[in-house]
Amino acid sequence: GGAQGSNAGGYDAFVARLDANLTSNLQSTYLGGTSSENGYALAIHPSSGEVYLAGWTDSTNFPNTTGGAQGSNAGVYDAFVARLNPALSANSQSTYLGGSDEDQARALAIHPSSGEVYVAGYTGSTNFPNTAGGAQGSFAGDDDAFVARLNATLTSNPQSTYLGGLDEDAAWALAIHPNGEVYVAGYT
Repeated sequence: GGAQGSNAGGYDAFVARLDANLTSNLQSTYLGGTSSENGYALAIHPSSGEVYLAGWTDSTNFPNTTGGAQGSNAGVYDAFVARLNPALSANSQSTYLGGSDEDQARALAIHPSSGEVYVAGYTGSTNFPNTAGGAQGSFAGDDDAFVARLNATLTSNPQSTYLGGLDEDAAWALAIHPNGEVYVAGYT
């Protein structure tokens, strides 16, 4: 009864819905393509109750990416974001997020007023999507942290930005202040 009832190959991400007492598993679902996926971040949309999951995939057939902000895998492995209904019985939309090198999403937050989805992680891609005009428009070296902003339906990526210096940088945490400012933390 889950959005994806069986493992599609390799490692799949999963989402499970438990009751408040942790005594019952109400629904679980796999999420992945024929290669491997890891889910690292989860957020619940405050108005719709939809469940958002982010992580990484090296599958070229991750489910339901057609119509997403990025419909296909662009490189070694890409970050992904998926939008599931609250019952975990349907995958409303998924999207890849990345460039031609390694990209991983590690944090996820929903903007409290706009409902936009913010994703953070790290990238080795010099062509991460939509960074022009961002706080840091170009790749600085080795791996950079990234922050990306997607609409609530995951069909567009209005802005992304790199965040980093000449060595390795990664974002592992993300929060949105009530005034809308975005805070990101990680290592450098």
